[in-house]
Amino acid sequence: MINYVIDLTGLIISILGLILVLRSRILEKRSFRYFLWIFVILIAYAVTDLISWLTYEEVGKGWMLASKIGLFLESALSGALIPLLSGFLLYSAGEENVFRNRVFHMILVLFVLYLGFLTYAQFSTAIYYYDELNIYHRGPWYPVLLILPILMSVLNIGLLWTRRGRLTREKKAAFASFILIPGISMLIQILFYGVSFIVLGASIAAFIMLTYVMNDQTKRYYVQQVENSKLRTEILLSQIQPHFLFNTLGTISHLCADAPEAKKAIGLFSRYLRGNIEVLSKEMLISFDKEIEHVQMYLDLEKLRFGDSLRISWDLSCTDFLIPSLTLQPLVENAVRYGVRGNPDGCGTVKIRSVDCPDHYEISVSDDGPGFPPEDAQRFDERVHIGIDNVKERLQAICNGELRIQTAPGQGTRATIILPKEREA
Repeated sequence: MINYVIDLTGLIISILGLILVLRSRILEKRSFRYFLWIFVILIAYAVTDLISWLTYEEVGKGWMLASKIGLFLESALSGALIPLLSGFLLYSAGEENVFRNRVFHMILVLFVLYLGFLTYAQFSTAIYYYDELNIYHRGPWYPVLLILPILMSVLNIGLLWTRRGRLTREKKAAFASFILIPGISMLIQILFYGVSFIVLGASIAAFIMLTYVMNDQTKRYYVQQVENSKLRTEILLSQIQPHFLFNTLGTISHLCADAPEAKKAIGLFSRYLRGNIEVLSKEMLISFDKEIEHVQMYLDLEKLRFGDSLRISWDLSCTDFLIPSLTLQPLVENAVRYGVRGNPDGCGTVKIRSVDCPDHYEISVSDDGPGFPPEDAQRFDERVHIGIDNVKERLQAICNGELRIQTAPGQGTRATIILPKEREA
């Protein structure tokens, strides 16, 4: 009876956690996905554990098969939570591609071994088995099934310790709770044979972790809102100075009457600056057409400078959507400066493309420059890093978008902006 109560309690907590995740507007996209999987697995875990107890000691081949399937699934699902936590921890610590991490590889290998032993247990009595009365027994190799999850958890503790400097206090507490509480629950379950403490412990730990992470991201969200408000105020206050700049440029343009190219360049530069200030002083989301207009002025200036050595290709299949202001232009500037101008002859093509996908818009900027190894990105100067990081942060904060960079030596570079449609407004 106590196991039914424990399983149902864990199930209710997991369902509440899933509802909270689905209704959240604060969670980042990747955090949302991790928590979605965590609570879906926990719900399935609680249900399969409940099935295994409901069929326990019921005599008959069908009942025994149901008990064995329930135990196999609940064991596999509980083990799957550990590498899932590892990936979430690494992502929260700033690692975009967790599959490159060696410790994560070790955890995945241990998880595969764990699944292998679980599968072997279905055809042997060495690890565990059910007798003819459908009663569960542990075999002599049963400790092996415990050692593998313990090793995975120890590696997670190592990941948490080595990356503690990259995590906020809330996230350190969140991950620590999800490692320690299920671990303690497992030890209790070993000591008190036949009681499903892990189901309840994992559900409580996941809910605590969700609470910590949501609190952390809520704080960051409001801090970002305050910073955006301050930035807008500073921009509006600074509009006094541009009047002097525009008047000066107008005077210089008048003096260049006998130099038409110089006059044209100054006119373009003046319009470019005015457009820059206008979009920054308005809402953070602007029409894509307006952003393209701003980029076109920048490219017109560069064409005056580099002539036919700079080629521009446009493929805009859609333009009727909103985009954070000044997120495309830095990518185009990098494509010109490090792509086209990075070629030995200083010639090349920048391609700007937009695509309307079912659930998002894609805007890509690609070049046929020399490219570079992703791990060698630090060869770019600090200004470029700040520009790219700023684009990433603004996309995430303003519309839950993201920026992806693909590059390789000799294959050029492609920067892609992903704008979710449901987050557009």
